[in-house]
Amino acid sequence: MLRKTLSATGLLSAVKKSFQQIFDTCQPRTGITLADCLMSGLAIFGLKIPSLLQFDHSKEEKRIRHNLETLYQIKQAPSDTYLRERLDIVEPSMLRKPFKRVFAQLQRGKP
Repeated sequence: MLRKTLSATGLLSAVKKSFQQIFDTCQPRTGITLADCLMSGLAIFGLKIPSLLQFDHSKEEKRIRHNLETLYQIKQAPSDTYLRERLDIVEPSMLRKPFKRVFAQLQRGKP
């Protein structure tokens, strides 16, 4: 069980659960949740995509789409403009809890 929680999938799952608990202050115009937007932002770094515009262009590529769905658990990835709009209103302090959750899991898994 411990190894599963320390895998990339396990850690990203913990982050997603924390992101789902962040109160969404706006009504999304689309079916894209705030958690999917936050996970998309994280995926940009994790997949080493150089820009939001490049993310917008490459998110439909088969390999990228597969990673977004399976690894990052993103149901629908936002466009670059919509991602900016949604992430701009999130208070950075709200992202502290996911960081602490992952850090705590890593500390517990230390030999």
